[in-house]
Amino acid sequence: MLLDVLLHEQLRDIFAEARMAGRGLNAIRLEEHPPGTEELFGGRGAVVRIETTDGRALLVTPRGIFDQDGGQARERVAFQELVGYDWISEEMERKVALKDEHYDRLFLHLRGARTVVLAHLGDAVYPLMTFLGKVLELRSQKVLRRRMDAPMEELISRCLAAAVEGPFFTDEELEKLFEQERGSLTVVAAMWERMNLASPDLRRTVVSVLEMLLERRARHPEEWGRRVGAEPAEVRDALRTFQELVESSEDLGEAGS
Repeated sequence: MLLDVLLHEQLRDIFAEARMAGRGLNAIRLEEHPPGTEELFGGRGAVVRIETTDGRALLVTPRGIFDQDGGQARERVAFQELVGYDWISEEMERKVALKDEHYDRLFLHLRGARTVVLAHLGDAVYPLMTFLGKVLELRSQKVLRRRMDAPMEELISRCLAAAVEGPFFTDEELEKLFEQERGSLTVVAAMWERMNLASPDLRRTVVSVLEMLLERRARHPEEWGRRVGAEPAEVRDALRTFQELVESSEDLGEAGS
């Protein structure tokens, strides 16, 4: 299957590059599948073993993530079910505050409103996030690319960045209007495309920020032109497409498999 081959290459290359860039990465690529798992993994593709900081082991394959116990492997996450993930915390406003303590924790969101938490990942969390981004891109986010083209995605990103970097909102207004600090909204602006599209928090944040930004346009027309660079009607079109997308986001995993 072409998708398996593509994800095999991504898994191999991402973790190889991470290992070369940082010493002591708590993940290794296995040359052979662990005994008893050949059939489980389809008998093909890369397998990366992550040794968690609390003494467990996870196996990452092109098709999913597994718990390893001796020679046995138990599936934790099938990538065909994956619709998004959150880093550090599911609550956007807490990501900055919890980063030092829980920098190596991921919340994987699956179809059917299910969530799997992977904690104590150590520095392997960084290449794993990169790989999960590729999984979403190749499996599910290709649906996003069909429905929301690159210029429209970039427009939403510019609007979110303008809200946190421009003069449109004071710190107090950000907390009052969106219930988030500037730091957590900065994370959203940078990562919204790879967050859980089914998350009510993400939907509420993106929609409310764009709506309020449109209202503030008249106060700072020059900054709007410099930072957003689009007509209000274009922003409204992008917002409407985003809302339609997240309403059907649970179907992304099935459509991308």
